[in-house]
Amino acid sequence: MPISQAWEAEMPVDKIRVMISSRCKDYKGPDGKLFKLAKLRKDLKQEIEDTKLFGEAIFECFINEEEPAKSAALDLWDVCLKEARRAQIVIALYNGSAGWSKSPADVGICHAELMAGLQSGRERVRVIQLPLSSAKSIRRDERFAELLAQEALFSGAPVETEDQALALARQSLGQAVAALVRGGSAVLSKDSYALGEALAWSRLSFSGRKAAMEASCSAALLDRTAARPVVDSPNQVLLREEGAADLLICVHAIPAATSTAAAREMVGRPFLADHLQLPSAEALPDAAGPVHLIACHRTATEKQATDLLGFPDATVVSTGFGVYVADPVQRIQLVLLANCRDDGSTRYAVQRFFDWLDRSGQRDLLLQHAQARARIVRSIQAEAESSGEP
Repeated sequence: MPISQAWEAEMPVDKIRVMISSRCKDYKGPDGKLFKLAKLRKDLKQEIEDTKLFGEAIFECFINEEEPAKSAALDLWDVCLKEARRAQIVIALYNGSAGWSKSPADVGICHAELMAGLQSGRERVRVIQLPLSSAKSIRRDERFAELLAQEALFSGAPVETEDQALALARQSLGQAVAALVRGGSAVLSKDSYALGEALAWSRLSFSGRKAAMEASCSAALLDRTAARPVVDSPNQVLLREEGAADLLICVHAIPAATSTAAAREMVGRPFLADHLQLPSAEALPDAAGPVHLIACHRTATEKQATDLLGFPDATVVSTGFGVYVADPVQRIQLVLLANCRDDGSTRYAVQRFFDWLDRSGQRDLLLQHAQARARIVRSIQAEAESSGEP
């Protein structure tokens, strides 16, 4: 056998695991027509596993009805949730039914699979809206519908036929693979922190690295639509929100591990100077904020974020970009961007933050907090001015 053929024969492809989560049985839709869900699941599995890249099959697909018997140490619930967590891509076919559960008070298996997929990595999950089942809804189905309404997951237009569902599943799978490749390439860049620009940043002094990180953050913000710098303030950016006020973002950087006191103290508690950061009411009467965007050279934890705020009683969210903190009383907002090691990773962290705002529905709430913070800061400015303080 030629060496090239032997090499190819000895290099099996590590396949991408796909899970199809849904009910397994055919059902009647709202128009009384039978929707052949069982056939759709099997056809989708077959098409996914038959798909090849350069002649190599790259997917393996899990549907529980075609799996062999499992160990008696695991029940049906354990097996399905394990698959939802280990799959690289989860395609949830939603028809209004939450699926089987051990008791009426429990969540259904389809509901649990979707939650397991979301908790393991939201970028992996795609939801396709099928015709709703005409069966009478029970409480666990209502809980499942409430989850989807709360998450506001984008599923595209609801499909009406099995062929439309198959076509949308193909498109969703392709987009999921592309998104995971892009995200994976950014994660893999961590292996290159000892080379290139990341190494150059590591050679800088604290002050030099802080300046480079802030410049990258500010540049990433200014590249966004309807963004403009604040005159004479290189680390302040105004973002024009659609139909709303200008949002003031103040950029800072912690140029070493957040646990390093000397690096952390270069930022301090920046919100204490908000009355100096927010432009005057005469210059920008409708400005909202500030929101403090803090680039962190290494990781950032919830504990470090609340220590920066000064107290733990706040909204704290850890997500892909780092940590978001909002004080519901003083309306202070801090965004800690983790692993800003070079220009590329810093820009990516900024991008992930705005992606999260859109996907979580947090954008409007962030603006509401910023507008309330601006009113508080305006009061402080007015008091300082009346008392003759700087």
